[in-house]
Amino acid sequence: MDPRHLVQLATILEKGSITQASRHLHLTQPTLTHNMQTLEMQAGGALFERSRYGVRSTPLGEMLAREGRAIGRRLKDAAEVTARHRSGIRKQVRIGAGPMVGAAVAGELVRVLLARFPDLALAVQSDRPHLLVEQLIDGHHEFVLAPSWLERPPPGIERRLLVADALGVFCARTHALALGGGPLDAQRWISLGSASPFDQEVREMLAAAGVQAMRVDVTVLGEAFVLLDTLAQGRHLAVLPRFPLRRLAERFGLLELALPVPPRPRPIYLWCRTTTLEDAGMTAVAELLQQTVVTLSISPPAPPPAHR
Repeated sequence: MDPRHLVQLATILEKGSITQASRHLHLTQPTLTHNMQTLEMQAGGALFERSRYGVRSTPLGEMLAREGRAIGRRLKDAAEVTARHRSGIRKQVRIGAGPMVGAAVAGELVRVLLARFPDLALAVQSDRPHLLVEQLIDGHHEFVLAPSWLERPPPGIERRLLVADALGVFCARTHALALGGGPLDAQRWISLGSASPFDQEVREMLAAAGVQAMRVDVTVLGEAFVLLDTLAQGRHLAVLPRFPLRRLAERFGLLELALPVPPRPRPIYLWCRTTTLEDAGMTAVAELLQQTVVTLSISPPAPPPAHR
């Protein structure tokens, strides 16, 4: 099989049509169609089905498209390596962080890492924790800072406890519950994520606190600022991790509501591939990341900057 054909298949399924894919790939439609016919002949089955709404992947097509996406990522990584080399950068560290953790500590981590390792090039990505761990396994990050929903890490992955954190219910200081109290039930909520592996844990905590009807008005995927800014408007509640919110609450005018039940634990870990720690330089980076987050977790957050 030609690896280029696998990349082209992945693009067709991503774009939803051969027309759109051909434009993106700068290929003619007849060329792209011929390449897919060749790939189907080699694979021994149909790769996608056509309809007036576009194309839809078959199970075989999805498996091969996954390989195409992996090849595409490797090509992108290679292009980034050559670009860094031309720029004189020899060492890059890619860090993934859960939305709230990243919002709370990424700036300080960047400052500390570059002060200790001035020749580093840092790439920081925020995303949902389970996606970040998948990306870590696929080799797209050196380190991930995120909570865990797994009893133990996947094979070849190491994780170190950063903060023994827990969940809390947060709202703006102007919210009705913050001003006068009242029941949690039938309030309006913001959810950080959709179909998350943490969902059941959150529902159980709220049910124990007496929340029978959780009306989720807004779902925010992999993005902290939008959630926090919306929460600051004073109309919603959100279940969020305590450690990041302690560092962000003053900036956004938020507070934690007292619950009649014990908080659910949500520890935050530093994740990395075991092979990453075979490099002495990466081990030093891991130790500094861990030391910095632990220090932040036990020190009071700095006050927000004054507005002029």
